[in-house]
Amino acid sequence: MPNIEEPTGPFNLLRPLLLILYSAYYIIPTIIDLIINLKFGTLFSFSAFKDAWFARFWTWFGPRSVEYAGKSVIPLLNHNASGVCVDIGPGNGQWLGQFAKANNASITKIYGVEPNHDMHRELRQSAVKAGLGDIYEIIGCGAEELTTKGGIQPGSIDTIITVQCLCSIPTPQKVIKELYPILKPGGKWLMFEHIKTRYQDHFVAYWQVAVNLIWPQFFNGCDITRPTDEWVLQSGEWEEVNLKTGASEGPYDTVPHIIGTLTKKK
Repeated sequence: MPNIEEPTGPFNLLRPLLLILYSAYYIIPTIIDLIINLKFGTLFSFSAFKDAWFARFWTWFGPRSVEYAGKSVIPLLNHNASGVCVDIGPGNGQWLGQFAKANNASITKIYGVEPNHDMHRELRQSAVKAGLGDIYEIIGCGAEELTTKGGIQPGSIDTIITVQCLCSIPTPQKVIKELYPILKPGGKWLMFEHIKTRYQDHFVAYWQVAVNLIWPQFFNGCDITRPTDEWVLQSGEWEEVNLKTGASEGPYDTVPHIIGTLTKKK
C-alpha cells in the first residue's frame, strides 16, 4: 500500500475499489469456516455473518491498515492519552501498542467499546500483549449505549479515542453528542476519522458518493461521506482545537481523513 505521506494522483481514485476486492475475497473462507464449525445460525443471519466476515477480513487487513496510517496515527496516540480512556471501536486492537506504559505512562484505565463480539478474543490478546491486561476492559455494546449498557458516567473520562470508527456507527450525530458529556472539562478527544471530501467542486465529490453506495457493505457499515469533523466541533464547547486533514490528501482521495485533538472547555 502507498505510504500516507506520499502525494497522490488520479490513479488513487481506484484505490477504494481495490480495498473492496480485498474484503470480498474473505467471503468464501468465512462461509467455509462457519460450515466446518457448524455455525449455521451465524451463516444464515445476515448481520451475524457480516460481523464474522469483517472480523476475518480485519485480522488480515488490520495490521496493513496500521502500516498505512501509522505515520499519522502513532504521533497522535503517543503521549496524548491520559487517565481514564474510552477507546471507541478498537476492532482487534491493532493500535493498542501505542497505549503501552512506555508511551502513555499516565493512563490508569481503558474501556474498549467494541460491539463486534467476534473481535473480542483478539482484542483481549492485543491488550495483554501491550501490557494493558490489568487496565483494559472490553465493553461489548455500541457507542450509542455507552451510558446505559456500558455504565460510563458523565464527566468521568479524561481521554476519548476514535480511530476510523465514527464512520461505522449507525447514528453518528447522536453518538457524538452523547460522547461529549462523558468527557471531563479539560479532557481530550483524539481523532483520526474518515470525512466527506472537502473538494466539492471536483470529480472526487461525485466519485466518493458513488463508491459509498457499495463501500459500507464491504467495510462493516463504514460511511465515507460523513462530515464527522463538523459534527464533533458542533457537539459542545471546545477550549482548543487542533485538527488537520490527512497528509498529502487532495482532490484524488476518495477516503480522506481528519486528524488531531480537541480539548473540552473547562
